[in-house]
Amino acid sequence: MGQLGNLFQILGLLSGFAAFGMYAYAMQTQNKSTAKLADSIMIGQLVAFSLASCVLVYALATGYFKMEYVAQYTDSKLPFVYKISGWWAGQAGSLLFWGWLVTLFAVIEIFRTKNYDTKYRSAVLAVSALTSTFFLILTIFVTNPFAELDFFPADGMGMNPLLQNPGMLYHPPTLFLGYVGYTITVGHAFAALVTKDVSANWAVDTRKWTVITWIFLTIGIVLGGEWAYVELGWGGYWAWDPVENASLLPWLTSTALLHSAMIYERRGKLKIWTHMLALISFQLCLFGTFITRSGVLDSVHTFAKSSLGYFFLAFITLTTAIFLKYLFPMLKELSDKEEHHFTFFSRDGMFFLANWLFLGLTIVIGVGTMMPIISGLVMPDKITVGIPYFNRVSAPFFVLILLAGGIAPLLHYGKMDRKELIMKLAPSTIAMVAAMGALVAAGHKEILPIMLLGFTTFSLVSILVSIITTVKKGGANVLLKNRRYYGGLIIHIGVVMMAYGIVASSFYNDKKDVTVAPGEKFEFSGYTLEVGELNAREMQNYVSVYAPVTVYKNGKELMTLAPERRFYEKNEQAFAEVAISSKLYGDLYLILASYSKAENYVGIQAVFQPFITWIWIGCVTMVLGGLYGISGRKKKNA
Repeated sequence: MGQLGNLFQILGLLSGFAAFGMYAYAMQTQNKSTAKLADSIMIGQLVAFSLASCVLVYALATGYFKMEYVAQYTDSKLPFVYKISGWWAGQAGSLLFWGWLVTLFAVIEIFRTKNYDTKYRSAVLAVSALTSTFFLILTIFVTNPFAELDFFPADGMGMNPLLQNPGMLYHPPTLFLGYVGYTITVGHAFAALVTKDVSANWAVDTRKWTVITWIFLTIGIVLGGEWAYVELGWGGYWAWDPVENASLLPWLTSTALLHSAMIYERRGKLKIWTHMLALISFQLCLFGTFITRSGVLDSVHTFAKSSLGYFFLAFITLTTAIFLKYLFPMLKELSDKEEHHFTFFSRDGMFFLANWLFLGLTIVIGVGTMMPIISGLVMPDKITVGIPYFNRVSAPFFVLILLAGGIAPLLHYGKMDRKELIMKLAPSTIAMVAAMGALVAAGHKEILPIMLLGFTTFSLVSILVSIITTVKKGGANVLLKNRRYYGGLIIHIGVVMMAYGIVASSFYNDKKDVTVAPGEKFEFSGYTLEVGELNAREMQNYVSVYAPVTVYKNGKELMTLAPERRFYEKNEQAFAEVAISSKLYGDLYLILASYSKAENYVGIQAVFQPFITWIWIGCVTMVLGGLYGISGRKKKNA
């Protein structure tokens, strides 16, 4: 079976090299017949990729343990759905999955751009062909998912218990969709340089691609945080882990890209910014993979050390050099004209400021993430920075981003009268001061959460004022006429929701550790919790020990939660499985920290996370805003 998978991989590799060569030739000569032949070969690569993927999934599903990858990530008792998710659970399989997605997106683009200029579309598809072929080089020569053992094991090693969670089914695929989509965006940015087109056509044409990709990346990041929250048993959702940061970095630059592209289209400014942000977002997706798979940084998510990192660095360097080769001769044409200088009392000025804020935040997070490598180059001992560093350096950027996000909707494109601006900002400023004053009056004195709450409230009220003002002038129908603008405001409302949830859960949570005998009660955060007798149950591939905890409030029984510890057959370590009750005002989060049947005690760690549900609601709102913003708009050809 492994040989069959390898055969399809090799056919895909040959197809990729041929397609890339033909697209490169058509890009230079504008030969339509060559481009059409390349299209057919690219479709052939997708077929080869798909067949190879089917072989891998079939081997995972049927327990073909002679294939090393199958033996590493599955076993005979693993639930079927997790066997299938083994496709992206390991290093080799996830790279095959990524390459398959790149090719799938390329074929979609083949049909979408069939009537485009030959030179332009060949440049777009050459980028995709080169990228998909790069991933096949990795899966054939560096980390092959179809490599077979010289014996047939009776059973596999099993999947890491931390991965045996529903999050494994949706977090990696959505994150990969977020990574892969920027291949198309950067392809169009590159094609515009190749054809010497300084207009915003490419940015307009890829808007839906970019927004949908950004949506998937947003979902992937937030689902990853939700997975960590329910699975790792520490009560949090974001620890500034290197791999968490690796997914955040392209999200920051692609968010800047969306704002920059808007100014490029409407005002003819930020052309160089937009091209470079497309390139940086694409490269940061690859850079994140380098961090995850090279083993250069320690993380709960990373794979073992391997030579993959060098291949990614080489590919990043090569593709960046090619892009810049076409960009540099165009710098003069792409530069903003003197009459296009910014005033910060304008929407485009705020967007320009936001670009710098997102880029600055990307740099400080990137430097902190890579500090062990950077310090290791110049010092005898590596330096690792932790959560306090990231919280400290990112907080000012987040405050300013919230402030800019609140002011921008109230501004016009071009210069705005300051008196008019002051009048528009008055309600937001009053609400901000009131929110901060309410916190201080309630006895909270820590400056950072007070400031964050204040600026979050400022941003929310500004958005609401903008919506109410325009609806009063143009009627409710204006919400349908300008979906892009109001979709953006809905996204901003989602960001505000998330900000409230992050501030509340980060600074105002409550924690308590208790050790009690079964039947005893304890008080926690306004609740009375009664711990019951320990129980055990045997599941398909693990044994669960759990303690029912009955929750009361004001003498009334609300619910029974059952935090547990699981013992998997293939792993000696016990894994905590938390019990959570989620409400709009906060989550009651229980962990079975310890227990002893013989000594008759149960250790419970209780956590109350205020308003944390609004993080997930905010994500949904952002997604809906993005979808609304791209709905009902006609496609423009490049």
